[in-house]
Amino acid sequence: MFQGDFGSSQAGGGFGDAGGFNTSGASPGASKAQNNRPESLSPVTNCMIRRAVHNADKDMFIFKENIDLHLVEMVGYIMDITEGSTCYEYHICDRTAPEPLYIRKFLNDNDDASALPRSNCYVRVVGHLRFVKEQPSIMAFSIKEIKSHNEFLLHRLSVVRFMCGKELAPKMGSKLAASGGVSSAGTFNNNGGAAQSEGGSMPGMTMTQTKVYSALKKCSPDNQTGLSVRDIQSTTSMPMNDIRIAIEFLSNEGHIYSTVDDEHFKLTDHC
Repeated sequence: MFQGDFGSSQAGGGFGDAGGFNTSGASPGASKAQNNRPESLSPVTNCMIRRAVHNADKDMFIFKENIDLHLVEMVGYIMDITEGSTCYEYHICDRTAPEPLYIRKFLNDNDDASALPRSNCYVRVVGHLRFVKEQPSIMAFSIKEIKSHNEFLLHRLSVVRFMCGKELAPKMGSKLAASGGVSSAGTFNNNGGAAQSEGGSMPGMTMTQTKVYSALKKCSPDNQTGLSVRDIQSTTSMPMNDIRIAIEFLSNEGHIYSTVDDEHFKLTDHC
């Protein structure tokens, strides 16, 4: 596990000469989504969240006037944690804002509290952006420890790509979309601008991952249990091992999450 040094956070700052990681190894001391909410996962930083304007009427956050933030993914370092019987409260810092972000993870009957990350580690958080206690907060349904520096850097690159897509797409218009460049959702296409060709794979996914995602997408949003792994196998007729590998990828990327147990899954877009 790689350790972080967030002893002195700076607003909008980077990570210093060492990239914010202490190589010496020393540890530092809902309701259903509305139709107008973005359905895709937005990679963000603490700074982006704090600069976003909260629209109380729509219960949404607007960043730079035209970027809606609702379902978000953030990577940061756990500065503090409060463990409760029904909820874990985290303060997570990614060194882009002076104050850590407040994260809440509610526990259900099937959650293993001992498996949740504790202090002094980096985590990937996926959840809904909310306004709690007069400040932005993430209501997380997934908090997982990351152990590679590359995962942290990959998230930062995803943020850059997301912002480039959002800012360039309106300027370039239909010409860029037709050429298969950056889509309006901030993703890069390589199939002539179409987000997904008929029978083809989705951008950034293999065919197997796309089939698993599509099977889960057909599940009704009102179905709180989601689909079981065996349901997915019955729908896709793929080998069980391939399905589990695809599920692990989709879960790590924040596209899906487990529901009643580790055998049932649901799209994050449907939560």
